[in-house]
Amino acid sequence: MSATRKSTILIVDDGPTNLFVLGKILRSEKYETLFASNGIKALELARTELPDLILLDIMMPMMDGFEVCRRLKQDYITKDIPIIFISALHETSEKVKGFNIGGVDYITKPIQPKEVVARVAVHLGLKRSQEELTSANSAKDKLLAIIGHDLRGPLGSLIQALDMIIKLDDKLDKQKRLGMMTDLHKGAKRTFDLLENTLFWAHSQRGDIAYQPADLEVKTIVDDTIRTLSDLAQEKTIRLHSDVHETLAVHADKNMLTIVLRNLISNALKFTPESGEVKVTAIAEKEFMEISVVDNGVGVSTENRKKLFDLENHFTTFGTRNEKGSGLGLLLCKEFVEKNGGMIRMESLKKGGSAFKFTVPRNAAP
Repeated sequence: MSATRKSTILIVDDGPTNLFVLGKILRSEKYETLFASNGIKALELARTELPDLILLDIMMPMMDGFEVCRRLKQDYITKDIPIIFISALHETSEKVKGFNIGGVDYITKPIQPKEVVARVAVHLGLKRSQEELTSANSAKDKLLAIIGHDLRGPLGSLIQALDMIIKLDDKLDKQKRLGMMTDLHKGAKRTFDLLENTLFWAHSQRGDIAYQPADLEVKTIVDDTIRTLSDLAQEKTIRLHSDVHETLAVHADKNMLTIVLRNLISNALKFTPESGEVKVTAIAEKEFMEISVVDNGVGVSTENRKKLFDLENHFTTFGTRNEKGSGLGLLLCKEFVEKNGGMIRMESLKKGGSAFKFTVPRNAAP
């Protein structure tokens, strides 16, 4: 449930007066309301509208509230919607029955507005926390699966190469041995980069990475990042350069901005063929600076474009030299760009290649 979306509450009661009173109370708290005067209508609305919470009367004709609750909890679509019973029944046995079949709370009539508001707020908060926890656990499981999958390959290759060197040591000339050691070094570097991104991602999810914005010169950070990656560019004879003007400045976290640029440039180099070009540009807008990493590489398919920044739809691709990409770098970019108050997107270029663009605030927030 999004924190920015108004919560929707389904009110089920066969009394028009109760529906009116409860609706008025909840609308005064800025909740959206749905109404059902019987159990059949309640089941239908719950399935089609998926409210965030249900206030359910017990004593209704044809189908009482207990039966409505049973059916809601047996339906995989509606089973997780919290249900608060509202009834004139005061007996403890009735309350226990309500809890046993899946109710989360019980309010007795006559209705006290402040009590209704307080209990609704508590259970919506609990639902939101549960959804966030479920989402976090899902992301963690997905991340662990990605790590396991993407580390197994390069580590397996390293082990095989080392085994070969050990077994064939006396048969390898200096040139052959140097070539194999160079390949080992590249494989170890790729594995290290994956681990580094993974650790940054894990720390960011736990909130361990402090956001420390400052006024920064964009050109300085871009040039430093390009120098760091120059060897990779030279290896593929790719022209890696910057068109960022020296006067441009932003208000952002230096470490996060550096990590974003490093990942985007590394990605561009990976998917750009030999003798290609990767360029970094920056355009000053009113409140934001738009920084772009542009390449003339293989581009991204329409299908995969939608998955780039989504952990749930993770996919692995290969560069122009069969370099393997885990996708974690782009997830980390999205995380850090948004922590700095910006947005990131990808555009395919008409002449081929891609442009990854992200925004960063030019000045501190007032």
